Amino acid sequence: MNKILKLSAIALLASSTSLMAQSKSFEGVSLGITASVIGAEVSGSTSTNTTSANSSSGSVGKVTEIAAIDLSYAFATGSNSLIAIGANYIPGKAKLGSGAFTDGTNLGSQNEDSTTSTSASVKDPYTIYIAPTYAISKDAALYVKVGYSHADLSVSSSGTERVTSSSSKLEGWTYAIGSKTMLTPNTYFGVEASVTDYDNISATLTNGKTVSANPKVAQGTISLGYKF
Repeated sequence: MNKILKLSAIALLASSTSLMAQSKSFEGVSLGITASVIGAEVSGSTSTNTTSANSSSGSVGKVTEIAAIDLSYAFATGSNSLIAIGANYIPGKAKLGSGAFTDGTNLGSQNEDSTTSTSASVKDPYTIYIAPTYAISKDAALYVKVGYSHADLSVSSSGTERVTSSSSKLEGWTYAIGSKTMLTPNTYFGVEASVTDYDNISATLTNGKTVSANPKVAQGTISLGYKF
């Protein structure tokens, strides 16, 4: 009987140690380099303060590849659960999208079409996030992520009219799901899919026309990193 109790205690201890190792494999500071394919969709519309002009709307899409730096810290909340807090930063500048809008502008007694092409670019975008994580083994974990995203924004135009004022920043929320696999005790490989819904942006042109847009970004990411 005593032998059975001892064996049961040893088995329970080994199981507990194994479970604790699952979360411990992912604890600590991680620094990663990510490569992403981003699909950006910008749905926009124009309006004017003159009754003779027509409003118009449309959407444009853009797919691009980018690299980013990801820094995070994860702490265990259970034998196989963790919470990661981190930030993702994309250095440089990227074009978000562009579109051409045509309206009927009343010039004296004639109605003529004026066309304006408006484009938006973002600089140094970053995301601050929290990611609840579940370790399914000592080498693999799944997570969900929610984060606040921000970027400096510049809006320009070409054609009939010019931009006189515009939004100067891009803000929104990012939602993601992903996985992390430990290749060695310190190196890892990650895969993630995310969607970012940004707030509306707007610009005013010299003819009084207002261009507004609602950017959305879908992103597929792979990462390679080191856990300290």
